[in-house]
Amino acid sequence: GNRECLVYLDPDNQLYKGSDAQILIERLAKSANALKDVPQYVDTKQWSKVLGVLTGPMGSLSSTMNELVKITESEEVKNTCKSLSVDIRKELYAIAGAVDRKNQKDALVAYEKSVEKLDKFVKLISA
Repeated sequence: GNRECLVYLDPDNQLYKGSDAQILIERLAKSANALKDVPQYVDTKQWSKVLGVLTGPMGSLSSTMNELVKITESEEVKNTCKSLSVDIRKELYAIAGAVDRKNQKDALVAYEKSVEKLDKFVKLISA
């Protein structure tokens, strides 16, 4: 009946939530926050913890960025954010590569670049 239909209109009861921008922005913030732990782990050579951050809290970063780019209305912002997300992924791979080589300097350089690009992405996408 009618009552059952209303359940599907309630966003909290929907089985599948479409790209809810607010949820995605929060997820993005969580990833960005987790990334901040990387330098201390690199400094103390806790390589497995660095990889843990990259695969754990940061694991969904790529799909989160893609979803946010999809729902962005401005073509200009969409294109800029799309290329930033590719660059951010490259920097995260570079961190992982540096971890494999146990190279602190390279890991921190890639970390700085990833943070800088992620900050730009966040500013653009939240505007």
